[in-house]
Amino acid sequence: MIEVTVSEARDNLADLLGKVQHGHEDVTIKKHGKAVAVMISVEAMEYYERLEDAELAREVAAIYADPDYDPNDTISAEEFFAQLRLEDAAE
Repeated sequence: MIEVTVSEARDNLADLLGKVQHGHEDVTIKKHGKAVAVMISVEAMEYYERLEDAELAREVAAIYADPDYDPNDTISAEEFFAQLRLEDAAE
């Protein structure tokens, strides 16, 4: 993985994009020594999105497989937001 500062990224953007796109390199951009952004290829992003989709699908499947799950057990939006306000107030 390549690490550069914000100013280095600005000065070398075309070169860094080429390395990401054609060289399959990842670039970490740092500001004041702290990583603030990462440049990755489109292929890598699509791969990460597929992983995330698969994880969400597993979570939904687990919910549906729970014997206590009742799709008819719902609350109104007003009740939902009231519960959120109570949780926020408790924190």
